[in-house]
Amino acid sequence: MSEGERYKAFEAVGWSERAATFEMLVARATAEAIDPLLDAAGVVAGTRVLDVGCGLGDLAAAAAARGALATGTDLAEGMLKAARARHPALELVQADGEALPFEDGSFDVTVAAFVINHMPDPERGAAEMVRVTRPRGRVAVAMWGPFEHVALLGLPARAAATAGVADDDGPAGPQSTRFTEAGELTRVLEGTRLQDVVLEEISFALPAAGFEELWEGVLGGTIRTARRLAAGGEAARDALREIAEPYRDGDGYALPTMVRIASGRCP
Repeated sequence: MSEGERYKAFEAVGWSERAATFEMLVARATAEAIDPLLDAAGVVAGTRVLDVGCGLGDLAAAAAARGALATGTDLAEGMLKAARARHPALELVQADGEALPFEDGSFDVTVAAFVINHMPDPERGAAEMVRVTRPRGRVAVAMWGPFEHVALLGLPARAAATAGVADDDGPAGPQSTRFTEAGELTRVLEGTRLQDVVLEEISFALPAAGFEELWEGVLGGTIRTARRLAAGGEAARDALREIAEPYRDGDGYALPTMVRIASGRCP
């Protein structure tokens, strides 16, 4: 098994295990990108939409609510099981985003939210999105901004480092911060021959009701970050509590969050 295949297997298991806890905190952050992403892709009634890495299926369901013909794919069977229970009318397919099981030009639009950073070969994944999208159709991708502007990810990373945990010991995967750089995100899309690539940023404060929701939400909504925190034990927990204090809002927290959405037109 190649290193990339080992990493995909690791991700499939990890996200399947988090299907029941993802919405505790992280899914509330990713939900903020749903409508802006669909708008960037031009999704309207009758649009054939593919959602790559659909997770709990909320993005595909929102497309369907606009009258689109939505299909979702995910590598993690546990996520698909949860998505089927959550959105029983959706068409959901287990698939590798780097080898999509669809004919060329099968969709008018392909969207992917917070997925490209999980692909061992993101260039191949982006090329697959373009391949399955019809000529002059649209591809739109959502990604986190820099960790210093995404407290949900940046604060736990700092806490793990404070506890002396440099990185997790799972299979080698893509560099976790690569696509937090706007230039990298657009460069990969333009490398697929997407035309008129544009980038927009959205910022918001993600509420967390208290420290336990922050702690458990990160553990239940991330894989590599959660492993680092778990490895740090009580030292990481104490460090996160201290580092998060400047973001205190009443009994809870208001966590600054930035999301970037890049989109373009297929040749």
